[in-house]
Amino acid sequence: MHELSLIQSLLTIIDEHAKKHKFTRVNQVNLSCGRLSSVEPSALEFAFKTLTPAGICAKARLELTILPMKIHCATCDQEFASEGADPTSCPHCRGDQVMVTDGWQELQLIELDVD
Repeated sequence: MHELSLIQSLLTIIDEHAKKHKFTRVNQVNLSCGRLSSVEPSALEFAFKTLTPAGICAKARLELTILPMKIHCATCDQEFASEGADPTSCPHCRGDQVMVTDGWQELQLIELDVD
């Protein structure tokens, strides 16, 4: 479960920000990741709850936004988003010369709500 190591790294980053910006409590952690990042939301939530029973994130909510894949079709030069599995054809021209251009990003810390 790589989500555990992702949350451990996230908590290290949060602690560094807490020292630098002098906050003592985190209310909400907003994260994003690409659909192809292989982050499992329920495992991420479990890891977060497991690793934060005390400390500045003890009462924090975890919000995860899964970003859609963005696909470029070389046949018709169109871009489109895909929420489902890796598309093999363009919905505009049905061409099969498609390439994923976005949506594989690993976990990113977007925003912290702190006191």
